[in-house]
Amino acid sequence: MSEQKTRRLDRRYWQLAVAGGMASYLDSGVLISAGISLAIWKEHFGLDSWMLGIVSAGLGLAVAIGALFGGRIADLFGRTRVFNIDVFIYVIGVGLIALAVNPAMLIGGVLVAGVAAGADLPTSIAVIAERAPEGAQGRLVAFTQVMWTVGIVVATLLGFLVANLDMTGVRILFLHLFVVGLATGLVRVLSPSFKKLEAETLARNAVAHPGSAETLPLRRLLTTRYFTVGIVLTGLFYVFYGLVANTIGQFKTYFLVTVGDASQSTATGFSFVTMLIGLACALILTRLVDTKWRNPLFMGGNLLLIAGLVLTALTGGDNLALMFLFLVMYNLSNPFCGEALYKVWTQETFPVNSRATAQGLTYGAARLIFAGFALVTPALIEWSPSGLFWVLAGLAAVSGALGLALARRGQRTSQERISEPVSLF
Repeated sequence: MSEQKTRRLDRRYWQLAVAGGMASYLDSGVLISAGISLAIWKEHFGLDSWMLGIVSAGLGLAVAIGALFGGRIADLFGRTRVFNIDVFIYVIGVGLIALAVNPAMLIGGVLVAGVAAGADLPTSIAVIAERAPEGAQGRLVAFTQVMWTVGIVVATLLGFLVANLDMTGVRILFLHLFVVGLATGLVRVLSPSFKKLEAETLARNAVAHPGSAETLPLRRLLTTRYFTVGIVLTGLFYVFYGLVANTIGQFKTYFLVTVGDASQSTATGFSFVTMLIGLACALILTRLVDTKWRNPLFMGGNLLLIAGLVLTALTGGDNLALMFLFLVMYNLSNPFCGEALYKVWTQETFPVNSRATAQGLTYGAARLIFAGFALVTPALIEWSPSGLFWVLAGLAAVSGALGLALARRGQRTSQERISEPVSLF
């Protein structure tokens, strides 16, 4: 991490960060839109708690499978090629969800959209990191988390605006993702500046990093001690942190409605207002992630997150004022101690010719676990809201310890050690 003032970037890099970050926007958008829609789907399709869990778990499972295989496919067949194709498959999936007339069509759309979103995430992050100039990788990768937050904010705002429209409102939520996804795909494929940046990157790597176009064998990645330790640490961190974030993201509206007895509009309104805080904090992290402030912000954010979860566990989650306070604390802390740093740590740990594979492996494996947890979360809420939040507080504490280990490891390892592609032999 540089301790000097970060230099201004060519706007093409920020344009790439936005186009690549749309993978995060579209992923968070479908997750949050699904979370907002759960209570309406339950009534409209006559779903019980376990069927709701299957819908949520199916989305998480599809994202996991997409990430597990999509990252490796991108490294094998071309990161740019997969980067350009994924989003169009996503568009088909959200279109099916928007037009769903029965549970089977709904689940089919969820699976297609989830697989495409999962494949696009590690691919897009690797594309951004590969093209980032020296000293700017952290900023550009962290910006994808800003786009993730923007996706949540927009989906939450739309959810608030259409809260009283029942299934018509749900269809509007997913038609929004259809339109944005289609526009993103067209920009990725047709933008002249992206094509020029791609050519410049290939030329630069051919001189500075010979071999970066060759894919690192999977066995080499999984048997080199430095990389296996990196996979374990980043993977475990994301599992423990992500169980907290995924649960809050998918079920906060459902929780507020079923436990807090809030209306659909009140629940989405709470989420929208507090997410603006999260967006501001994500932007702050983007400015500071390549500086000495990264680790102090991580530690402070993790402690605040744990405090908010413990507060909710103690109070049971049925007091709307205290739930609003929790959402404020969550959005003040989450950007500094969560997924943005997981993405940055992964890109800093692995060479350019294996980043999509490594990110896909850890992201996909974690998402499989999230899917399993989502399957039982509605039942856990019904059993004990306080018990659920005690579990989440424990998970957040473990993620903090793992994050500190990653931070110390990063301080001992220079960026130069991992910026070049590893030899295939």
